[in-house]
Amino acid sequence: MTKIAPENISTDLITIGVNERIETAYKRMQEKSVRHLPVLTETGEVIGIISDRDVQRAMVSTIEHEVLSKGATETIVFDPETHVKDYMSWPVETAEQNTDIRRIAERMVKEKISSFLVSKGNKIIGIVTTEDLLKILIELLNHPQARSPWTLGHIIENTFSHLNNILV
Repeated sequence: MTKIAPENISTDLITIGVNERIETAYKRMQEKSVRHLPVLTETGEVIGIISDRDVQRAMVSTIEHEVLSKGATETIVFDPETHVKDYMSWPVETAEQNTDIRRIAERMVKEKISSFLVSKGNKIIGIVTTEDLLKILIELLNHPQARSPWTLGHIIENTFSHLNNILV
């Protein structure tokens, strides 16, 4: 059983305040190259999470096509009165650090969740995302016991016996 280990999660949480503007969340995500920001109250308590998808819902995008060229320019603006609290998800989904990664992946697929905050007792110690789980999958598929490369054909043909041999 593979558990959530420090190398499988991001422990340097980048957060945002509940009353900050949605544009601030967008800029922070861009600057830090992250897709999820835990949302904090004024007292530092985690009360939600905002994802890049939530931020995209708040965007007002305008595309201008250049008359004499094949290019276009996109302008993204946000309503200055829109705040993180207007688009964040809550309650925030958490998983204890000793949770089996398989359970995390199953919940992500079933519940269409792209991240879980990782806790140790009552303390949030990190975040695990679908990207983190893809990195784990890459490690498994690169394992020396993985005899031959997996292809999309394996998935389409629904032949999972090869993967079962790798994981045993």
